[in-house]
Amino acid sequence: MSPDERIFLKRFFQNLLDQSLDPSDGRYVPLYGDPELADEDPVELLAYAIEWTSESVQLLSGYRGTGKSTELRRLKARLEKSGHLVFLCDVEDYLNLSTPIDVSDFLMVVAGMFGDAVNGLLEGGGHPLHEGYWERFVTLWTGLRIEDPKLSASFGTGPASVGIQANLKSDPTFKEQLQKHMAGHLGALVADVRKFLEDCVKRLREHYGDREIVLLLDSVEHIRGTVANAEDVHGSVEKLFSAHSEKLHLPGIHVIYTVPPYLKIRYPNVDALYEPGGLIVLPAFKLFEQDENRTPIPANFDAMERVVGHRGDWRRLLGNDRSLLDRLIRNSGGHLRDLLRLLSQVLLRARELPVSGRTVDAAISQVRSTFLPISNVDALWLAGIADSYRVDLEELAALPSLSRFFDTHLVLCYRNGKEWYDVHPLVREDVRAQAEQVRRRRAHS
Repeated sequence: MSPDERIFLKRFFQNLLDQSLDPSDGRYVPLYGDPELADEDPVELLAYAIEWTSESVQLLSGYRGTGKSTELRRLKARLEKSGHLVFLCDVEDYLNLSTPIDVSDFLMVVAGMFGDAVNGLLEGGGHPLHEGYWERFVTLWTGLRIEDPKLSASFGTGPASVGIQANLKSDPTFKEQLQKHMAGHLGALVADVRKFLEDCVKRLREHYGDREIVLLLDSVEHIRGTVANAEDVHGSVEKLFSAHSEKLHLPGIHVIYTVPPYLKIRYPNVDALYEPGGLIVLPAFKLFEQDENRTPIPANFDAMERVVGHRGDWRRLLGNDRSLLDRLIRNSGGHLRDLLRLLSQVLLRARELPVSGRTVDAAISQVRSTFLPISNVDALWLAGIADSYRVDLEELAALPSLSRFFDTHLVLCYRNGKEWYDVHPLVREDVRAQAEQVRRRRAHS
């Protein structure tokens, strides 16, 4: 290859790296703005609920890799253009997402994140808050006279009180002990958090006028636990967003929480607790009709072509004949992250330009191998989903397995007026063949 070709491959590959995009980024393609591709624009739905009310609480759910964080950035830009003060915070920077969550530490993190974000804005004008929430919580803790010298010592000292924030994220034992102590003082904690948030809102309006304030909390949907504690973690998320929904309404602030897809399965009609916006789910982009033959939708293939075209010159990579690109799009299932993964594997294997069909097949085989092997039990369940476009959950105890299907993209969610499901095209025929073999063996045993 020539040096120019190597530079082309490197730049194309770097443009495919998994990262959230701002709408101003040249790689961003506004797929939800096209009525042929999406029944509705989730950003507009979220924005209207904010613009038409004085306070609001909404839930946003999305399967991994469907562009949720990118769409939150588009919402931020949309609202800022209309005069809102918008803060986008990532819970993953503050909280351990593999252990059970409690309303006490969650509210502390929300207040801590918001205080840090507000200070970051106010410090630019020389008017920072008197104290962040981490320092304020130390005062509350001291006033409650809780007897736990070891825990108190781990809070840390100094203006930042970094001990609380650091330990909530890195020390599960600290987090568990703090939850136990605050369980008996939840009313005091809620009142303290609300007063702190009211002070933040007051300070912001002193300097920025009577502008609506919006807090977008990303990565809450990453709370999922491990194989050993998944049920406890899922149960804690359900309790947080159902039993404590009223405590998640923040005074003077519009807030959007991202939540895991399993929440609406564990707690049906959770939307009713978060009116007027309720819960919005970001699906994958459907490439086929929900029919027996999975009839391709040309306009949606064209949309995926635009996504690729904004990352690099696919014709230079694959040739002017779009058949190789369509093969990659078809095998992505409309999942944006998987489409970028497939293209990355093609780039890594390119030894000439344009690449051959053999190179594309090798890339597809590599990504397919990351899904395999699949257990017989899972294969039977997945084959049923592929045949029915429906997820049948026989008991709630199986929810962690279903969540694993969603998290690993084995099962993709689509919308066509209502939600429906399909097995990832990379492994759909594999699981069908495996399930058939299992059924035959069982019939002859």
